[in-house]
Amino acid sequence: MELVEKAAAKYGNCQELAKRLNIPKSSVHYYRIGRLTLPLSVLESLLRIAGDEDLSNRIQEKGVEKDRSWATEHAQDVFREMCRDKLRLPTREQLDNDGELRAKAATIVSYVLAEGSVWMQKKRFGEHAVNITFGGHENDLYDHFRSLCREVFLYDIGPPQLPGNGADAIRGFIYSRFIAEWMIENGVPPGDKAMNATHLPRWVMSSLDPRTWVAAVQPWCDGEGSLIGRQSQFGAGFSIAQSRHTDLDFHSVSCDLATDRRRRAINRETLKSKELFGVPALDYCGALFRSDVFDDVLELLKRLGFHPTMRISSLHLRNDGFWSCNWTISIMRDEAAKLVPMRLVIQSRKRNALESSKLV
Repeated sequence: MELVEKAAAKYGNCQELAKRLNIPKSSVHYYRIGRLTLPLSVLESLLRIAGDEDLSNRIQEKGVEKDRSWATEHAQDVFREMCRDKLRLPTREQLDNDGELRAKAATIVSYVLAEGSVWMQKKRFGEHAVNITFGGHENDLYDHFRSLCREVFLYDIGPPQLPGNGADAIRGFIYSRFIAEWMIENGVPPGDKAMNATHLPRWVMSSLDPRTWVAAVQPWCDGEGSLIGRQSQFGAGFSIAQSRHTDLDFHSVSCDLATDRRRRAINRETLKSKELFGVPALDYCGALFRSDVFDDVLELLKRLGFHPTMRISSLHLRNDGFWSCNWTISIMRDEAAKLVPMRLVIQSRKRNALESSKLV
């Protein structure tokens, strides 16, 4: 930095120095901040321009010559550290000691587990990225997630983007390998989440702070929740849905059992009377293909004073020929009335539906 600044001072600024050296002005800037290693020829030119004998002696004493491959790798390391320094990646100690930060981080993780994914962006370098997808009417949830990313990671995902396939949805992306790695470390598996036994982070489940519990459950209620039984004389309840992939192929479960052929689904009532490999179908799927993250959500709801029930709602045949096990957490009418006041539901459409159902 000192060498570049002294040489630039001879011509007024770095741009004029770049012209004298016949190199891009961006290169001069990168030499100055240490992102690029100085080639020997440029170093000699800078020393002549600076004309500082003491600086020249210090460089000669401490300078180390490296080959090109080292310089390239070093430049990449410097660039990566510069990108990391622009972010805040909460540590376990920070999350344990800062309740507000913990609650916001818990919401982000739950949003990605419920509505997003971590995927490989550059296989060659092992870099991952994060995406989040909401319905086209859920701009308020997108804005909520975006504001949380700014507050927790100091990263702005930008305005919502359309998926490009005509779907009624909006998407956002976190193109940071460091945030993606933080997500993986905190319970979000890369790739298809429904294939893995996912859990909420330990620092969420071990927390004694109700704010953290609410923050971790809210994305599930808003992202995967819906009203049920609205036309019933007993009023509406609330359910949260989640899918877990199975290794049951097309031939393991007869497609003739499908109660909804358009959706290729077999409902719970049909499964009650069926067996898989000599075991009742519901017991078999419940033992091998349980939604582990739903167990965590169920536990947090109970801590918050609810009495939810969790069960298999159906099997669904995917396009790859394997069945998915669909799980549902149900909250009855009287307790569903507490979702909005407790801020477990903040999405405007769901909030208005709960209020119009005279639950709130």
